[in-house]
Amino acid sequence: MKRFILSVMTLLAFGVVSAQTSDSQIQIEQLNERISKLEKRSAVWDKLKPAFKLSGYIQAGYDYLWDEDGTKTSTFHLRRARMTMQGDLYKGKKGAKANYRLQIDFCRTPVIVDLWFKYQPVNQFGIQVGQFKVPISIENTDYNATKLEFINYAQAVQRLARLGSGDMTGISSTGRDTGLQLYGGFIKKDGFSIINYEVGVFNGAGINAKDNNKSKDVAARLTIQPLKLLKIAGYYMYGEADATSLSTKYPAILTNLDSYNLKYIGYQRYGGGFDYNNDFMFARSEYIGGKTGNLTSEGVYVQVGYKFLGKWTAGVRYDYFDENTAVEGCQNNYSLALSYRPWKHFRLQAEYTYQQYRKIEGSKNGNCLYFMATALF
Repeated sequence: MKRFILSVMTLLAFGVVSAQTSDSQIQIEQLNERISKLEKRSAVWDKLKPAFKLSGYIQAGYDYLWDEDGTKTSTFHLRRARMTMQGDLYKGKKGAKANYRLQIDFCRTPVIVDLWFKYQPVNQFGIQVGQFKVPISIENTDYNATKLEFINYAQAVQRLARLGSGDMTGISSTGRDTGLQLYGGFIKKDGFSIINYEVGVFNGAGINAKDNNKSKDVAARLTIQPLKLLKIAGYYMYGEADATSLSTKYPAILTNLDSYNLKYIGYQRYGGGFDYNNDFMFARSEYIGGKTGNLTSEGVYVQVGYKFLGKWTAGVRYDYFDENTAVEGCQNNYSLALSYRPWKHFRLQAEYTYQQYRKIEGSKNGNCLYFMATALF
């Protein structure tokens, strides 16, 4: 009897153990199946991740200005609040690549700043279509607001490259336009090309706008890069602008123009410069000239700076602009800048500028203090 009872108990125990083992195996199989699914999803995301990179930045500032008569103004303001989605759509084994960029500014009314697509089958040739920076000026194209050593762009860049509200064409488009551009590089060395070119056709009406005349703007730039950190560039642009908004502010533009040009003003932009930037210092200078109708303008800036202690940058700049070379008068700006980056995604900037007006009626010499904070994500 005892043997029978022990046999029954042994069989029952064996059955329980077998059942537990069977359940454990099922659980392990289910777990392995879940892991397999997660690995597949992760592999898909790893492939998609390069095509969907989100970033952005916010810039807020304070300006304090006073002129030689003692008039003072001050204001807090939000300069930029931008979000960007960009990514690589294709990378070939022989260097072919395709990428895109979408950038929106929410500072005032949400507006599309960048929206472009690039395809470069070989290093010597690529095509870009959409809305992007026009290849005029090194500072305009190579230095966005988060990289610029000074708070404000140079006068010539603002007035002749459509970067600011005071552009001579009356168009303020953050240096951008809508069009198509061919680009490429020759003599590749250590990850960069020594000779680079950009040639594009644009609407000429500013961002998010259809063409408002029958012609297209044409812009071209040639950049020589003898060293990885040194660029020497020359550029030229020709286009037409609507004269309606210019006749009051710049009457000299309309002098001796025929009836067609009283509506559409032809203009040219030309210039060149160099840029050198490493971990310890920077130096940049450009001359930009332009003819808008019968009014000739020109500007030049020279700036140098020093980077120290890994977080600080200090710079000085001389900035000259003459909006009408036919008459005597110009504006000279003398600036000192200091920036501090305590963390990778945060920067504080301060800038002092003395504005000197020479024989410009109604303008008074003045002092400007600018402060700006930049947060990136």
